[in-house]
Amino acid sequence: MLCVAFPALCPSMINAQIHNPNPEQFISADAAIEHAQRKLLHTLEELGFNSSLHPGHTDRQSGRWDTGYLKRTEWTSGFFSGSLWYMYKLTGDIVWRDYAVMWTDDLESASGITYDHDTGFRIFTSYGNAYNLTEGRNYYRVLLNAAETLSQRFNPRIGAIKSWDWIGHFPVIIDNLMNLEILFWTAEQTGNRKFYNVALTHAETSLKHHLRADGSTYHVVDFDDFGNINWKDTRQGYNSQSVWARGQAWAIYGFTMIYRFTGEQRFLEAAVSASNYFINNLPPDYIPIYDFMEPYGSVRTKDTSAAAIAASGLFELYTFTNNMRYFNTAVRILNSLSTEEYSTLNDEISSILKKSTLHRGHGNIGTSYADYYYLEAIIRYLELNDTVFPTLAGIPVLFLDQNYPNPFNNSTKIHYSIDEPGMVEISVYDMSGRKITTILNQNLSSGNYQVSFDATGLSSGVYFYVLRTTGNVITRKMVYLK
Repeated sequence: MLCVAFPALCPSMINAQIHNPNPEQFISADAAIEHAQRKLLHTLEELGFNSSLHPGHTDRQSGRWDTGYLKRTEWTSGFFSGSLWYMYKLTGDIVWRDYAVMWTDDLESASGITYDHDTGFRIFTSYGNAYNLTEGRNYYRVLLNAAETLSQRFNPRIGAIKSWDWIGHFPVIIDNLMNLEILFWTAEQTGNRKFYNVALTHAETSLKHHLRADGSTYHVVDFDDFGNINWKDTRQGYNSQSVWARGQAWAIYGFTMIYRFTGEQRFLEAAVSASNYFINNLPPDYIPIYDFMEPYGSVRTKDTSAAAIAASGLFELYTFTNNMRYFNTAVRILNSLSTEEYSTLNDEISSILKKSTLHRGHGNIGTSYADYYYLEAIIRYLELNDTVFPTLAGIPVLFLDQNYPNPFNNSTKIHYSIDEPGMVEISVYDMSGRKITTILNQNLSSGNYQVSFDATGLSSGVYFYVLRTTGNVITRKMVYLK
């Protein structure tokens, strides 16, 4: 299972793939990364370095980020900080890390948004990348809170997470597959099967109802209270039976990701089916129109976001199938996206890519999510080619995490971070303030650590654990239940 959940930990799998014959080459990787740096810096300047502003999409006329879509509550709010984290991974430059920290920290309150399914988009792209690259426990706790928030929208009778509150009765959209990643990840991190079961059940429902026999997908499926179908639609596409390109890309990426965590063949087969439909309907330049079935030329706009999402998903699908068609298609998409036709190389548009489409009739714009998945696809390509990334500098943070599990029976773990070297003490006290025991008293370097506490022999009740460093004291409460 380790190779399914964490393919990067299985070099034999990856190496076998990249030695396959006739791999395509992404010829513009260095230039693409350099261009992305310029555009991200331009965006920082455009935003006045105000980390409470989170770009969503550009204005079609001005090319600047649309000021009406900069709030942390927008579904797109996590993508810009995610792009900053990706730039940090690509360059190792702590300037990008520091900006990523600023924009990520501003999104903490978004982990508690309960009125839609987009918690994963907002938080896993931002805090997920932050934790992946820094292992900061301050990010970890926000991720767990976001997973709990998202799981509250799950209806066990229907077997799905409700996507929207503003349309239909219980609408579930294909995009929602993407938000399952934070649930699977949290289950893997904590061992709490609740999150895994919610994600798996939703994935099964979507597999049953969103994927057509030919591999194409519906955008929206609306359910009644008993899980029966009210209607199926392609809300952001041409009509109810058409195939929205971005939704098809979500299916490629989403079902592949679900297979990564579950190892269940049916999800891999779904990813293959969705991918084959997508690839078979691509035009010669490998960038799809926003809906594969749009008949009217006047609204037949391209969608670079669908292309970028699909490219990233196809690279991962390749690691599980060893099918060069998926690898080579992803590379051809990247090569096309990096040309002047789709990249803002010689444009004043604020985004990295242009010619994204939000929905029917609203195309030819830049979007933060097209940029994010474009950078992710570049990273995945480089990883598959054994690229050595820069060594990343840690972020020294003084932090004492909530023990887990809590409440606990006998044993619990305490994670903490030290921001500077020195003596560190962690002790446990009862409610009267009497010291019960000292768990740790040691000279440590800055970094992330964990200790275990065994409460065998103590009475059930509330206790406090205290972290002391030179000049700092942090206290948290834990509950022991025999």
